[in-house]
Amino acid sequence: MSRQDYIYGRRNIREILERHLEKGSELSFQEIWLTSGAKKELEEILSELGDKLLIKEASPSKLDKMAPGVNHQGVLALRIQLHQGDKKSFDSHLENCKGPILVLDRIQDPGNLGNILRTAECFGVETVLIPDRDSSGITPAVEKVASGALAYLNVFKVGNLAQILEKLQKRNFWVVSTSDKGTEDWAKIPAWEELVILMGNEGEGLKRILMEKSDFTVRIPLHGHISSLNVTVATGIVLDRLKNRPK
Repeated sequence: MSRQDYIYGRRNIREILERHLEKGSELSFQEIWLTSGAKKELEEILSELGDKLLIKEASPSKLDKMAPGVNHQGVLALRIQLHQGDKKSFDSHLENCKGPILVLDRIQDPGNLGNILRTAECFGVETVLIPDRDSSGITPAVEKVASGALAYLNVFKVGNLAQILEKLQKRNFWVVSTSDKGTEDWAKIPAWEELVILMGNEGEGLKRILMEKSDFTVRIPLHGHISSLNVTVATGIVLDRLKNRPK
């Protein structure tokens, strides 16, 4: 089987299992292979699943052959569904959607996307939108880097981000983007729960049409000689500034 058939990584697997036990969410796998060390580490949570999961012990070399070239950390789970949504399911989700919503425009590097998803979940974001083109998508590598965040996030692939932003604005969300030309006062941005936060492509930033849809454009103040930040770092700064503003 190809690496695309597997979910892997100890923390990633643990978060998925804990989410299932806590919330009753559907498991995205039914078979799991573990080394003896990984089995011992996850033994307590695995015992709570009863016969819901087929557990098989395997050597590190066997796991290497099953999913070559990945850092599986001694655990592989056979995937039965991929964590991603579509436009129709987002329309349904929107009925009771809570902000903030994070919109990621053309994040193409799986490492960046995984780290952004992990960061977003840590700040309490529940909904993330990514375009169905020119984006990494949710791959096993993204899942691994996200370190279990996908067990708690609602991630949707959508066809037209500009139209989605208009729909969200009609539902009383405010769209916030970042730019080195941003002039808005961070303190005047509406409440955290009312926001749609845009983050752009690693090299080109946000598409112009998305910038034009923004209600607020802010600038991350920089104090060194280099004028740009990695998109993952920038996302963390933006979320922190918007989440933790003085009351």
